[in-house]
Amino acid sequence: MLKRVIFLAVSFLFVINMSFAGDLLSLTPDDAAFVVNVNLEKMLSSEVIKKQIDDNMAKQTPEQKKSFDEFVAKTGIDPFKHIKGLLIFIGNKVDEKTQKPNAAVLIDGTFDSEKIIKAIKEDPKASEDAVIEKFEGLDCIKGKKNADGVGVFLDPNSAVIGNPDSIKTVIGVKKGTGKNIKTNANLDALLKKADTSAAIWGAGLLPAQLKEQAKNNPQMQPLAAINALFFAFNYDKDLNFDFTGELDKKESLEGVMTSLNGFLAMIKMMAGQSPEAAQILNLIKVEGADTTAKITLKVPQATLDELKKKIEEKIKVNAPAPTPAPTPAPAPEGDKK
Repeated sequence: MLKRVIFLAVSFLFVINMSFAGDLLSLTPDDAAFVVNVNLEKMLSSEVIKKQIDDNMAKQTPEQKKSFDEFVAKTGIDPFKHIKGLLIFIGNKVDEKTQKPNAAVLIDGTFDSEKIIKAIKEDPKASEDAVIEKFEGLDCIKGKKNADGVGVFLDPNSAVIGNPDSIKTVIGVKKGTGKNIKTNANLDALLKKADTSAAIWGAGLLPAQLKEQAKNNPQMQPLAAINALFFAFNYDKDLNFDFTGELDKKESLEGVMTSLNGFLAMIKMMAGQSPEAAQILNLIKVEGADTTAKITLKVPQATLDELKKKIEEKIKVNAPAPTPAPTPAPAPEGDKK
């Protein structure tokens, strides 16, 4: 049950409005170096995505539907109604023991922590994997096998999943003893350039360690000039993706553009055997000006419908033929009448 509660929320990353984005950003610690926000309310309000979900739900077997309904009844969480959005942040500090950066997922939704905890305690399998305890005075679900697997309910409308150190910083922000991301002048300035009204958006400052690794790789070396980036993704009827990289100086633009175009050409070559993928890749534009490099992808609804039809036709053609029923063995002579 613990895994279903946690991973069901996290899995919606690849599937909010301005006020929601501000709410979760206000809980994000000031040492965050990178943030990605998923506005599930906006995603699920899209007619295209809503139809896809409805179609998939309609294909559920009776057993799957029963399992989903039981999950909702026991935990009080319907992911399509009660999970409004996610914000992932990665800190610029690295744990000395694990060498992993502080990171966590903030969740905006509706949580009945007592009901969820009761469901976990009453589920034998969930009880084997999780322990219920207090963390900094708040209700906490902790994985027995993974010390970094900690989920804490901050209040009835927000929760956080991550490693203990990152959660402590979030709780500090929540209690007012720590500073939030808005006090980080460099990142706050970058956030103001990002389209925080998008269904999915992200922004971040590239850490020095990553830039050094790029410098030591001949193919990646020019990309070490990128100091910061932000992107936005929207999918209603048309699909739109915009990525912007901010460079250290104007003189770095030519090298960055060469690298980006080179990577795009390589991807196109790898996708050459798939006309559908090539059709999408040909719509990507790489542009540069002054100290910014931009990648944009705009796919009209008509093109998406055309590609969908082609893929469905391919699936039908390549689907294995149904296995014929075995021919009944002839009855023994003595049994014939």
